[in-house]
Amino acid sequence: MPVNIFKRCGGRVATSTRKEHCLPGFRGEAASATKWWLIYIMLTTSTTAAFVLLPFHSTTLLSTSNIQRTHNHNFFDLQSTLGLSRRQHQQPSPNQDRYQKPKRSSSAGKPLKSRNAAKVIEVNKKIVALGKQQKWKDILILYQQEKNVFNNVNFATTISQISRIRSVQRSDPLFQQFMEDLSSRLETNGIEWMGTRGFANIIHALGKMKLKSLSAGKILNFASKSSIDKDLILERNPQGLANIAWAFAKLDIKAPNFFNTMEEEAEWMVKEGNPQDTANTAWAFAKLDTEATNFFNAIEEQAEWLVKEGSPQATANTAWAFARLDIKATHFFNEIEDKAEWLVKEGSPQAAANTAWAFAKLDIKAPNFFNAIEEQADWLVREGNPQNIANTAWAFAKLDTKAPRLFNAIEKQAEWLVKEGNPQDTSNTAWACAKLDMKAPNFFNAIEKQAERLVKKGGPQNIANTAWGFAKLDINAPNFFSNIEKQAEWLVKEGNPQDTANTAWAFAKLDTEATNFFNAIEEQADWLVKEGSPQATANTAWAFARLDIKATHFFNEIEDKAEWLVKEGSPQAAANTAWAFAKLDIKAPNFFNAIEEQADWLVREGNPQNIANTAWAFAKLDIKAPNFFNAIEERAEWLVKEGNQQEVANIAWALAKLDIKAPSLFNAIEDQAEWLKEEGSKDTANHAWSFARLDIMAPS
Repeated sequence: MPVNIFKRCGGRVATSTRKEHCLPGFRGEAASATKWWLIYIMLTTSTTAAFVLLPFHSTTLLSTSNIQRTHNHNFFDLQSTLGLSRRQHQQPSPNQDRYQKPKRSSSAGKPLKSRNAAKVIEVNKKIVALGKQQKWKDILILYQQEKNVFNNVNFATTISQISRIRSVQRSDPLFQQFMEDLSSRLETNGIEWMGTRGFANIIHALGKMKLKSLSAGKILNFASKSSIDKDLILERNPQGLANIAWAFAKLDIKAPNFFNTMEEEAEWMVKEGNPQDTANTAWAFAKLDTEATNFFNAIEEQAEWLVKEGSPQATANTAWAFARLDIKATHFFNEIEDKAEWLVKEGSPQAAANTAWAFAKLDIKAPNFFNAIEEQADWLVREGNPQNIANTAWAFAKLDTKAPRLFNAIEKQAEWLVKEGNPQDTSNTAWACAKLDMKAPNFFNAIEKQAERLVKKGGPQNIANTAWGFAKLDINAPNFFSNIEKQAEWLVKEGNPQDTANTAWAFAKLDTEATNFFNAIEEQADWLVKEGSPQATANTAWAFARLDIKATHFFNEIEDKAEWLVKEGSPQAAANTAWAFAKLDIKAPNFFNAIEEQADWLVREGNPQNIANTAWAFAKLDIKAPNFFNAIEERAEWLVKEGNQQEVANIAWALAKLDIKAPSLFNAIEDQAEWLKEEGSKDTANHAWSFARLDIMAPS
């Protein structure tokens, strides 16, 4: 058996290249005292290598005949056959002194007794071999046959192998029996029997399987209340900590004590761990919505190294975590932008999608990164799944970044994307197409064909976003909207006010009748107006008015909350709601008084369309509004210059209808006489009527 002794290099052991992580004490072969060597043992029965840190005198010869050969490359086997515990061969850390007292367990568990060693190793080989063949049932049968000799190593190897097999039936009696036995052994013997590293691997396996059985719950509860976090820190094992954190997050277990320790040791975790450990831990904090200021600050400080040394997937997961917790990490995201081309080319579609999502969620422009995705668009759509593609499309749209190649590739794969994607994926892609005004007939036709499934299985938000996409692009979809109408009562009750408003807006924009849907809104009027934003309320009111549906209850609720809606809403929301009242000829003194009180703000902050619609509403309902129209007069020149023909005509009509003199506005119109003549339509007639009504000489 060949044994190669590697000399100390200038780089970090394993994945890191930072000098502070190199093993101390190496100076070639000149040293004469006890040294630390990295022994690379190539087992003749396998192609995989195992690494062991072994202290021995420079003159001592290591006999390879004492090393057991095994297919299982579990660290426990090697150290047990070598007769060493983790404590014996671990180089102490300079900062380890504060953790010296709690020597509860070793990472490897108790060493094997010599009389059982051969049998245990033989069993482990069989477990690994069966695992490679995906024979989970045979592994469990083997356990039943050999359970009397099963030790910590065998238990850890069994759960590790089974967790990699997707076809495992968790309800199988043999599997349940194994889990109960594992739980009992851990409860009886404690972590010391298994060893911290083995215990961490077990927790990781439970997370990987998303196992929430009673026996798994006992193990996880034991883990959350144990001192394994301190033990792993004592043993300088960031990977073990990261694996446990990942498992807790995967199983939605908060484990406050564990994560508090992680936060306390944040600087050490990030400096000593590799980029994958850091990414897994960051992902766990974010998945559990757990604040971790120290941890994410430490990542930001090490941003350059983490992005440079980390894989695209690790970088993507860390970026996702920052975005999920709404933490802008300038340094970290700048590093991603600098290495954009490499990250996209070398990463997977999922990594590219998650990183793009993070940039968009944090509203960070990243031209290099998004250009790199656009260049790889065909590959991303061909190799990615519907979720990857939807998240990427959403990110481009959120940042208002055009991506013709990406959306062309989506259009080519439209039928597959809609058929294989879930309703959320489909709705995100539809929303992105509409937001960027990208016509995608194949994609929307595919949605129309799958309408019944998408509406039945989708949530109210998915349905609303898809409906909004159809309406925004002026695409009629009778199948899709008729299915919404069938589910109207459920959609309004289960959706939030924004979902309801978007769906109502879509029906109205496409002039599609929806009696059931709007009746359901009327029944839920009190709740919708109370809980909805001013914009959602305005959009729903606009939809009622557009379809000429008088909704007494809904508009009464608006009138009751008029002051709040105007003060908290935007000029657009106020204008659309005012327009709806006027269109349906509904008097609303509270609402229009609230607008009059906020007149200066509305005219100053609103655009010409908002102002024109509000003016039209006052005039239509014959309501004098001196503050509002004085504010218009003060901004007359700007309004005429920036507004279009219809907007200017509507303002002029409103002034004339209410018999309000506005010399500045009409002088501004006269100055734009040539522009007015170019239109030559109903708007010009409205101008002429307004001039005549106010006895003003119209421009020739």
